[in-house]
Amino acid sequence: MKTPHGQWKTSIDIRNAELTSDWWPFVENINDILERLKELEGDIEIVDNKVSEAVGLGKGLYKLLYKLGLLDKEFKVIWPAAQRLREVLEEPEEEENAERNETGKGNRNGKDGASSGNV
Repeated sequence: MKTPHGQWKTSIDIRNAELTSDWWPFVENINDILERLKELEGDIEIVDNKVSEAVGLGKGLYKLLYKLGLLDKEFKVIWPAAQRLREVLEEPEEEENAERNETGKGNRNGKDGASSGNV
């Protein structure tokens, strides 16, 4: 388990105060500092991996939106394409509602009582 930084620093300061002709406390301090740096290096590596993953996801999303024609190379939204995509996504819902109403399966408010997952 990691020692809190304040507690770790206090132990280093106490050993520094005890320095006289014996160099062993100084060597212990250096070893503790090196150990702490290894812990920090591991933490920095974890953060670096998370940042790299987020950058990769962002690039993947950009490529996807670019291929769909929703973004241009300057990260600007192409609004006519976005509007058309919305229309395409809403068409199946409208067709499904129209089919329900035609077959008479729906009740007065157009819903058949089954949960569609929308809240």
